[in-house]
Amino acid sequence: MLTSWRSQRADTQGAGAGSAYVAGSFFVSGVLTYIFQGLSTRFLGKAGYGDLIILWSTTFLAVQVLWIGVTQTLGRYVSEREARGEDWRPVILSARRLQLILLAAFLLLALLASPFLVDALFNGSWPITFAFLAAVAAYAPEYFRRGTFSGHRQFARLGALHVAESSSRALIAAVLLVAGAGLIGPTVAIVLAPLVGVLLVRPASGPPPEKAGEEFNAVGAFRFAGPVLACVAFAQLLMNGGPILVDLLGGSRAQVGVFGAALILTRVPQYVLSPVIGALLPHASRILATEGRGPFERFVSKAVGVVALVGIMMVGGTWLLGEWGMELFAPDFEASRGMLVGLAALAAFYILSDTLNQALFASSKGRLAVLGWLVGLPVCALCLALLGTDMLERVSYSLALGTLGAAAAQAALYLATR
Repeated sequence: MLTSWRSQRADTQGAGAGSAYVAGSFFVSGVLTYIFQGLSTRFLGKAGYGDLIILWSTTFLAVQVLWIGVTQTLGRYVSEREARGEDWRPVILSARRLQLILLAAFLLLALLASPFLVDALFNGSWPITFAFLAAVAAYAPEYFRRGTFSGHRQFARLGALHVAESSSRALIAAVLLVAGAGLIGPTVAIVLAPLVGVLLVRPASGPPPEKAGEEFNAVGAFRFAGPVLACVAFAQLLMNGGPILVDLLGGSRAQVGVFGAALILTRVPQYVLSPVIGALLPHASRILATEGRGPFERFVSKAVGVVALVGIMMVGGTWLLGEWGMELFAPDFEASRGMLVGLAALAAFYILSDTLNQALFASSKGRLAVLGWLVGLPVCALCLALLGTDMLERVSYSLALGTLGAAAAQAALYLATR
């Protein structure tokens, strides 16, 4: 199961190769997720898919908020300590304790709030509510493993983990949908997929440390993970909260289904790029720790430039091909060009802001990253109150403008720290 130090050295990749591994694996993973969602739209219809997209959105909103902080903590501090020849094992132990505390708190609060969750979100379905709780818990070890792979620069294993998760989800859903399981099919697939990934892709051992390094505990982990958790919470409200917002504003399940399908379609490039952007943190931390501020700022500038170019291509491609792509992805799910372009802009501004997040966190400016995302929420709320368009377009435009506000704030705060 564990490899030798020599094997571990052969299993690590640098920034270029690592990003290529993650990008390639997430391209495959994105295709498989597209298949999962496309099959669900065809077998479930608008209303049934509306139920599924509420489960999908609430699950990944909670998963991102709870577990990304642990993943980023591992990615930053394991990489940083390994670069200095320091013992990284206390980081692993502390992050594990922190994750167990967060999991226990989530389960307790969710069980106490379960009557509200059943009535307000899951259309009176207790099985779907318990599937939500099980899925969030199942993703805890998967995100922990993402962090260890990222910190040790084992990007081939990280890519394999993503592919194992998405392929098992698509396969389980396809088999159960064809067998006539209905909504239960993709629901079971969402719960089981992260567990399959963890079982199939095992970690390798790290190189033996050359020196002890400073002590690291759960409190130290939370000093970094706490701002990450808050940052991700604000970000995910904008990125994954759209279907829930449509539901809370009185939209029908069919409208929720149409909005959710459009959101999934337009964010495919963001889905592929987000893990690559997340992997920038250990690279940036390593560069800052070993080479200094100048090379670090050049690395950040290149990353921001590439992401901005990709964002422009995302919005332009959606303007030209979005309606055709929607017809191909989800037949009979009619979505306007305006809504699709708004959601593409949401994804583009999200990845730009997320890139700047990595620079702020690598510079130990996590609270500024939180502040940047926080700016986006009142902007979004103001747009919801003032815009007079159709409800689905109003939600998409408001989320896009809120994320634009967050991206502008992140850029200003990063420049102020240089």
